[in-house]
Amino acid sequence: MKKIQLSETNKRILYESLGVLFIFLIWEIIALCVNSNSLFPDIPTLFLTFGSLLIDGSVWLGFLESFGRTFGALFVSFILALILGLMSGLNNRFRYFLKPLIEVLKLIPTPCIVFLIFLYMLKLPNTGSIIITSIIVFPILYESFVTGITNIPESVKMSLRLEGYHKPKSIFNVIIPQAFPYLLLGVLNSVGLGIKVSIVSEILLGTNSIWGIGRLIYSYQVLSDYTKMFSIILLVIIIFLIIDIFLKLIKMALKKHLNNEKN
Repeated sequence: MKKIQLSETNKRILYESLGVLFIFLIWEIIALCVNSNSLFPDIPTLFLTFGSLLIDGSVWLGFLESFGRTFGALFVSFILALILGLMSGLNNRFRYFLKPLIEVLKLIPTPCIVFLIFLYMLKLPNTGSIIITSIIVFPILYESFVTGITNIPESVKMSLRLEGYHKPKSIFNVIIPQAFPYLLLGVLNSVGLGIKVSIVSEILLGTNSIWGIGRLIYSYQVLSDYTKMFSIILLVIIIFLIIDIFLKLIKMALKKHLNNEKN
């Protein structure tokens, strides 16, 4: 009997589908062990509640609030990374000077940043959330842009030195355009992390003065409405997967562009 040969893509789809079914199986086993839909819903109950959330305007408003703060933070981090990254890329001394600060920002735990920021910005929680997310994603954008500047071909750098490496014309016409794709790649890598940090900050804050998807999760947990809590987490995961697929396609195109420029 002739064996059916599957392509690598089909094998990947098959095994990933089996992996999803395995997750559902584990979920059902836990639900049977807990034996209480109010504490841990079974899959039919979970999906029924999930369907009701899709037509709940407050849920989508929460997503818009969280995403709005995230992209506000990305914009702030982008501007800072563009300015400080350019200065570091052009001046090694300034890069060494900033290195300890960048390392501290990369290593400090997110909950510590959340509590410190909101301790001093309790009356401005939305601004505080933007600052928290900016602090987390800024090092990624900064290092991406610095990498882009340092990876400019040596032949281009030699030409710029003849014309004036630090002149505005060289910076805006050559250096920034050459390094800009790396900064965009950093932004794409930071979107998912930024949204997660924004949601975590809303959960840890736990106050009515800020609205977002994290606030909704916190509210359902306080009200012991675990079915809705798990359903909204499922919705977050699905939206994250869609965003991740979209960002991967953009990153692939951007990486292809960078490889073509190197060659």
